[in-house]
Amino acid sequence: MTYHADKVTNIRIDDSRRFPVISGEVAEGYETVQFYIAGALADVKAAVNGRVSFTGAVPGDIDPFFLLSVDPADALINYWDDAFPTAATSGNRIKIQVATTEDMKIGFRWRISIDGTKVYENDIYPSSDGQGGYGVSYGMLYGHGPFGGGYGISYGVNYGHGGPIVLEWVSEPQVIGSYAVTVNIIDKAGNISTAASSSVTIATYARPASGLAVAGYVSGTDTLSLTWTESEDL
Repeated sequence: MTYHADKVTNIRIDDSRRFPVISGEVAEGYETVQFYIAGALADVKAAVNGRVSFTGAVPGDIDPFFLLSVDPADALINYWDDAFPTAATSGNRIKIQVATTEDMKIGFRWRISIDGTKVYENDIYPSSDGQGGYGVSYGMLYGHGPFGGGYGISYGVNYGHGGPIVLEWVSEPQVIGSYAVTVNIIDKAGNISTAASSSVTIATYARPASGLAVAGYVSGTDTLSLTWTESEDL
């Protein structure tokens, strides 16, 4: 294990600026620090004079973020699942993965819907790569002899066919709840396949309270009163 979960302390987010800054204090000898947002390794920096800060890749209200000290040689290794197991099992994004098959041709599209609303649609092979690529076309057109598949067919199948690939899509942050997710394949003629469906439950951190404000101050008792709006998830 080459990460150190207890070497970055006093982690704060300053959102008073145009671009919020996330900072922390780093123990001496553990200056290489990773910045994670919702499981993604967003940035790596070296602490200076015992402090490190990150600007730009800023989490939203329901995106958990963490700072982690690691050995310099392991700066680009994602330790999210190991170092933050509670957060890893309480993710707030929906990830969809679809493995392509031989039935999926160039020009086909895939569509994702959440609770009946389309949230994503794109070409399965946006660059015409993968199933039925140039090599296969070349082999089919020029390599087929009168007695079966010749060298061209072999070349096309073995070197021009991208083979199965895994399509992946990750949602924006979602709030606590259950979601009906469906995936459809659409052919070049516009025919829509039967949906593959699944129920996904998000059990992540609750959204923070909002609207913190000073309601009043009583000088005689030195009492400060505050108001805020509670989290919608509590």
